[in-house]
Amino acid sequence: MKLFRFHPNKSTIVAFGTGLSIILLSTAMILFKGSQIETVLHIFLRDFLMIFVVGFCFPLLYVRAKEEHSYATLGITKHRLKTSLVLNVFFAILLLLSFLLGNREVIIINYKSLFAISYILVAGIFEMICIYGFMRYYFERAFGIIPAILLTALFYSLHHAGFQPEFLKLFFVGIMYCSVFYITRNIFIIFPFFWGVGAIWDVLINSPAGQSLQNATSFIVAIVLLVAMTIFIMKGKNYGSKNEV
Repeated sequence: MKLFRFHPNKSTIVAFGTGLSIILLSTAMILFKGSQIETVLHIFLRDFLMIFVVGFCFPLLYVRAKEEHSYATLGITKHRLKTSLVLNVFFAILLLLSFLLGNREVIIINYKSLFAISYILVAGIFEMICIYGFMRYYFERAFGIIPAILLTALFYSLHHAGFQPEFLKLFFVGIMYCSVFYITRNIFIIFPFFWGVGAIWDVLINSPAGQSLQNATSFIVAIVLLVAMTIFIMKGKNYGSKNEV
């Protein structure tokens, strides 16, 4: 694949539309901050619509229809899997060491922090599927690798509008993760360890958003999302096995 190109098509528009949709759903959360039904609406807007429907189900359905039932285009592949996992752990250790050496604060592991960590990791599945997988792939096909990295990082940053509006920092974080992805083109070079260390530390230590996740509600939502994602994937496999020759 070329570093730069210009060959947009309908899938490019779909990728942009998906990115704009998750940004709008995230931004809509701001309208309900402080209201009596804030928690319920945030679950509906962020967890159900943004993460599950638009950010998880839709990309997988679209890719299965367009790419002949293959998720490899999203980076979900056995190709270079062992190398990717080894590098994933290696980068995660380096990142954790940099945090420990550069910060006085550390994450206190208790049941509240575990509630938040479980939610962060499940939300990470959505980011891998929708942003680093789906949008990155169709941006790359349309514009080349360099624009794909920048656009992916931009949407990664902006989709945090409703709960962690630290756009410039997250833009460079997005560039880092997306660039590392291209070492093996396998999503497991960044998820769950490398991405997880960065996301968990950033949310729990450096962002006020972490406080809102340290409760049983976040844990329950994470479990429900994970079960729903698993059921959706299993149904998709059954569908593929009946229709593929």
